[in-house]
Amino acid sequence: MSFYLRALRHGVLRLFTLPRLSLPILLTLSLTLAAVLAVVAMSSHLIFKPLPDIKDENSLYVINRTMAVSQDMRVSMFTAKRLALLAEQYKRYGRFAAYQADESAVKVHETNYPVSRFDASNNFMTMVGGTLLLGEQPNKVNTQNSVWISESLWQSAFQKNVNAIGQTLQIDATSVQIRGVVSDFSSFNSDNDEKYTQQVWRYYDLAEKAAMPTQMTIDGSLQPLFRQTERAFTADDMESFWQQYYLDQGEQLGPMKQMFESMAPESTATLYRDNLMEDQQTMLLFLLATVVILLVMASLNLLNLFIAHYQQREQEFATQLCMGASRNKLLVMSFLENLSTFLLAAVLGLLGAAWLIRLLPIISGGNIAMLELVQIDAITIAVAVAIVLTINLFFAFLSTRQFDQTQLISNLNNGNKGVNAGKVTRLSQVLFIAQLSSAAVILTGTAMLANTAYDKLNIHLGFEPGNTLIANVRLQSNDDPILDSAEIEEKVAQVAQDPEAAEQKTKQHYQGALEIKNQLEQAILQVQPNITPLQSQGEPFSFNTVINMTEDEQTQERFTYMTINIAPDYLQTYKLNLLAGQNMTQTQYLNLEPVALINETFAKQLSTDGTIESVIGKKVSNRQVIGVIADNYTMMAKDQGYPTMLYSYSHDNANFGINIAMQLPPGQSFDKHAIMQAIQYAHPQVIEVDARTLDERWAEQTMPQRVQFYFISALSLLTLLLAAVGSNGMAMSFTELKRFELAIRMATGASRINLMKRTLKSFNGLLLSALAIAITLACGLYLALQKAIPMLPAFSWQALTIFTSLLIAIVFIAIVLVVWRIINADPMRALREQ
Repeated sequence: MSFYLRALRHGVLRLFTLPRLSLPILLTLSLTLAAVLAVVAMSSHLIFKPLPDIKDENSLYVINRTMAVSQDMRVSMFTAKRLALLAEQYKRYGRFAAYQADESAVKVHETNYPVSRFDASNNFMTMVGGTLLLGEQPNKVNTQNSVWISESLWQSAFQKNVNAIGQTLQIDATSVQIRGVVSDFSSFNSDNDEKYTQQVWRYYDLAEKAAMPTQMTIDGSLQPLFRQTERAFTADDMESFWQQYYLDQGEQLGPMKQMFESMAPESTATLYRDNLMEDQQTMLLFLLATVVILLVMASLNLLNLFIAHYQQREQEFATQLCMGASRNKLLVMSFLENLSTFLLAAVLGLLGAAWLIRLLPIISGGNIAMLELVQIDAITIAVAVAIVLTINLFFAFLSTRQFDQTQLISNLNNGNKGVNAGKVTRLSQVLFIAQLSSAAVILTGTAMLANTAYDKLNIHLGFEPGNTLIANVRLQSNDDPILDSAEIEEKVAQVAQDPEAAEQKTKQHYQGALEIKNQLEQAILQVQPNITPLQSQGEPFSFNTVINMTEDEQTQERFTYMTINIAPDYLQTYKLNLLAGQNMTQTQYLNLEPVALINETFAKQLSTDGTIESVIGKKVSNRQVIGVIADNYTMMAKDQGYPTMLYSYSHDNANFGINIAMQLPPGQSFDKHAIMQAIQYAHPQVIEVDARTLDERWAEQTMPQRVQFYFISALSLLTLLLAAVGSNGMAMSFTELKRFELAIRMATGASRINLMKRTLKSFNGLLLSALAIAITLACGLYLALQKAIPMLPAFSWQALTIFTSLLIAIVFIAIVLVVWRIINADPMRALREQ
């Protein structure tokens, strides 16, 4: 058997015969590689590869103008009409299209299918992307009461039967005809909605939207798109359009113009891919840099293990050199011996990466776009093999180059006595300092990020959600069909002429909705009698938000505010504090009197003398303020209060959808399926029901913070593990050098405790200096980065102290365990080996 085959065979056997070396390599390197390869796969598919269903993505832009409704939220100001007007004005620049997506459900042959519903301009496929698989291309004529379904829905609902064309399905309690089948579309963001490959598309002609009446409301979901063919569309072009739009539509907009311009509008034109990925490219590059640092740290840690292992083979190396072997031959021998271990680590790393990729949608909570594209491919496998081969070659080179050939031969001639009574090499000292420094750098960053994430997860809400379930019930509208422009203008004029009649009609609609609500509550009590239905339909998180605008009659100042539908039980149910005035009475609620509560932030804005008491009795939007409540956490303003008005009925919901709030004692569970079924069949006007507890909604909203906290925690644990392995290797290398000395001292009667103290004392200088350098370097680097990147969390000494203490404890324990194990070895065996 040749020299090299023996080295390869020895390496395979060493996997089982030398677990002290192979297990740390497999564990450390495979875990680190799993993280590295998962990020490599994500970066490869989400940053570098083209989007799968977008044509020529380098010329497709998302154009928008957004306004800040709060410090944490911006919404689009575009409607289909505004985009149609923009497209007409700038048609010489290129082509324009639009779409909006949300979660819905369709019924086919009495079976419900969850879908992503798209409303898009009929030029979407030709301009943006997608393929017509079956049926007709959408046009001006065939889009009325028609839908196009995706290939996945075609498969699940019709088993790809070509006779699906012309059949009907139900969406929003309306029957529509299937006109075609299109390819699944994946290059979109679903925000907080579920993203499905089962999709339905409803198309419209964008140019026709220009004749629609000016809308006084916006929902912020429209995605305006621009395909450059002649000239680039810029943010300046967007500003010019809006200035012209205000001039042309100022009379119809009325106070909306002032509201738009008072909410920090911002015009943007970004590539579709950049908009789709948003901050993900920066996040992925940050993750890539982090895992590369971890990989370097893991490699440095393992290198000390290798150096310690090869220090024990000095006599073997000296023998090989005396027999004529070159250093290069020893390098190849070392490389082949470790090849099987490193390749096995690569395989385990790929398996771990595949497992992580499968968990990514759950871990991220849907906050990373296009995750369905990420997979282990040839590039990822090649990267894994290249990494382990490079590390193996580097280790083999350093392990066989650290020895002085002349000294090795001299030691062999002298019987190798006392060889290990040497000092730690300069290379080992540098490696140890580098290990602790890289660990300290990562732990300093994770300490600050973990501290921030923990604070975000443990905030004071200002109320108690309780064990509360909110059922969102959408009702079929009994209003007139869609009105044309002239009819809408006539209706608006009638409301302006007789506001009291309009108010009375609103109350009648609301009373009708309350009657339906009472029927639905009775149906709920039939399936779960221990439930307590609440009168209030709103909840303090304000997951579904409506923003209104009002003008102070005295100062003429305009205010935007959020509305919440409440009843007299609202404050007591959610334990909200009343600061001034009184709560709504049952009589006021039943009679639908125009009274309201406002929060402290809104009261301070309305107050003329700086006191919240002064706003009691003030009229805001034709409602009398009767009380002021304390601010609480809302989805609109997470760090400060957002102006809020709370009252019993509103004009906000044209279709009068109902929210049914109900509670159970703590620890009891809602039978959501039975509740939703009961609601669905309790009244013929019910179209759709969705029921979720406040705890579930809160968990969804805080998913990014929790994912960040879990990721940081896992990263910290991996860093500490690597630090422990590195310290273990360094301690092994150091103690092996003292092994002959320790054996003589033990043979002459020294106790193990004294030997432990003496060994640790001789190691303290290097350990303390390494920790001092590492912590100083980490703090300095973070503070420098914080100045360059303002978005980084503030420096926290408390968080740094906790994480640094863990690092010091882990390193010290790892060193003590290794030293104690070697001291407990048979001293005569050590002398015989020498």
